[in-house]
Amino acid sequence: MTVSGHPDSPTGPASPGHLLELIRGRPGWTRQQLLAATGMSRTTLFERLDQLFRAGLVYESGATGTAVGRPAQRLRFDDRNRVALVFDLGQAHGRIAIADLFGRTLRMETLRLDISRPPSQLLPRLLGRADKLLRVDEDAQVVGVGMGIPGPVDVATGRLGASTTMPGWEGYAIEEAIRSRWDVPLLIENDARAFALGEASAGGERGVLLAVKYSTGIGAGIVVDDRVIGGADGAAGDIGHIRVADDGPMCRCGRRGCLAAWASGRALLEQLAGHGMHTLEDIVHSAHDPEVVTALRTAAARLGRVLAALVASVNPSTLVLGGILGQLPIVADEVERRVRADAVERATQRLRVVPARAGDDSATLGLTLMVVRHVYSAAAVDAALGLS
Repeated sequence: MTVSGHPDSPTGPASPGHLLELIRGRPGWTRQQLLAATGMSRTTLFERLDQLFRAGLVYESGATGTAVGRPAQRLRFDDRNRVALVFDLGQAHGRIAIADLFGRTLRMETLRLDISRPPSQLLPRLLGRADKLLRVDEDAQVVGVGMGIPGPVDVATGRLGASTTMPGWEGYAIEEAIRSRWDVPLLIENDARAFALGEASAGGERGVLLAVKYSTGIGAGIVVDDRVIGGADGAAGDIGHIRVADDGPMCRCGRRGCLAAWASGRALLEQLAGHGMHTLEDIVHSAHDPEVVTALRTAAARLGRVLAALVASVNPSTLVLGGILGQLPIVADEVERRVRADAVERATQRLRVVPARAGDDSATLGLTLMVVRHVYSAAAVDAALGLS
C-alpha cells in the first residue's frame, strides 16, 4: 500500500487523518512499515503519530517479537471502550443496540412500536431505553449515533423527508434531542439501505449487492463497492411505492396499485385477518396453512417482478432477502423463481439469491459502519486536530 501525493503536507494524503485511516484499515502497522507506505520523513511521521497518540486515537499494542535489538511496536486504532449507539426503527418493531466500532452488538433491546406516532411521544421513550443500556457499562464512550428509519432520508442534509409512514417526523428536531443527551454526531439512514450496507459488509461484497427488507413494509438498498446508493432525492430503494397495477388496493401514499398495498406485511395481515392472522409472527408460524401459502406466494411473485426489473437494471452479483417475511423459504423460492423468469438471462447468470447473512444484526452493522466512517474520516480527524 502506497500513499500518493506530497507526503509532508499537513492535510495531504498522509495527514494525521489519512494516517489513521491506514492504521484502521490494517491492524498492527509498525513505524517502519508506515514510513515505507507513506513516503514521509521520519520526523514528519513521528510528529503526526504523536498527534494521534495525544488525541487517544492510536496506541501501541505490543512488540513484533522477532526483531534483533529493541523490538518494533505494533500500532493500532484505539477503539477500546468506544461504542456506537444504534436505533434500528421499523414500522412496528425497534431495536436499540450498543455496538463496538466493528459493528458487533454488545447489548441490545427489542421493542414493539408504532412509528406513525408523533416523535415527541416516541423519541423520549427510545432515548430513555438507550440510556439504560449505556449505563450497564459506565466506561463506554459513545462516539456517534446511527438511526435507521422506514422512510426517505435526504442524502445531502441527512434529514428525514416527507413520509406517509412517519407523519410528523419531517422537520422534527431529532438531532437536538440526541445531542441533549450525547454530544456526538447523528447519522440517519433509511432502514433498508442500512440493512443493505450491513449485509455487504457481512458478506465481504465488493461488487454490486441488492438487499431487500421484507417485513411490515418493503424496502431495498443497492450497495456498490461498499457504498450504499441514496439517490438524488434520498428515495433510492423505495420499491414499496412502485405501482404494479393501475388499480388495486389503496396504498397509504394515496395511490392505488403500489407494491406495498399488494404485498407488504401490512397488506398480508389485512388479507388474512379472517384467518386469524394478527401479527407477522402469526403468518410465519402458519406458513404451512394453504390460505397463508397462497397469499405468501402471490405476494412474493409480485415482489419478484419488481426485483427482476432492478436486477436487470443494476446486474447485482448478490440478492439478499431479509426481514421476517423475506427469509421464509416459500417467499425466497418464489422471489428467485420470478426474478429468473422475468429478467433477461445474462443479468442473472452469476446472481446468487441468499438469506440475510447477519440476520437481525445487519442494520446495526450498517449503521455502525456509517458512524465510524463519518467520525473517523480523514477530514473529520484532521479538523478535530485543528488542521483544516
